[in-house]
Amino acid sequence: MADAARESIARELLPFKKIPAAIRWTESRNIHLTLKFIGEVPEAVPGRMAVALRGAKITVPPFSFRIVGFGKFPAGAGLHIFWAGLAESAPLRALFDWIENALAPLGIAKEDRPFSPHITLGRNKSPGDFKELFALLTEKCDLFLAECPASSFQLFSSQLTPAGPLYKVLEEFPLEQP
Repeated sequence: MADAARESIARELLPFKKIPAAIRWTESRNIHLTLKFIGEVPEAVPGRMAVALRGAKITVPPFSFRIVGFGKFPAGAGLHIFWAGLAESAPLRALFDWIENALAPLGIAKEDRPFSPHITLGRNKSPGDFKELFALLTEKCDLFLAECPASSFQLFSSQLTPAGPLYKVLEEFPLEQP
């Protein structure tokens, strides 16, 4: 994701961060779009995933996607995940499907929930009164944040630490040029 997009998101997040809440915010440098979350896997699996992704013919040309608005999971009065949304994008959906199909032969289960691309910006594990935060969410649910070009995607590993996650790019895969 381009630095300009991260900066735009971080700037628009400032009013949310001023509201007292037990949200653990994602550091600006760690803001990214996750297309496929795999979870904890044995040490050899990331290498096998890289081989599978390298070996499958990418059928998605470079494209752009739009980051639009803030939201939360779950619906209702609770707050577990605070996110930035993505406008509907056929190429993004195609890339997601391609990744799912490339990894399925390794026994990596396909997602059973509907495709709902978002950028996780904060997590909360505590109950609370989020009335002020939800009012601001309503105000900024359709706010244009950035347009990002996508000419490649990356396979990441993450390590959780008390100071937050550490991300490492394992391999980058270019999208097919037309």
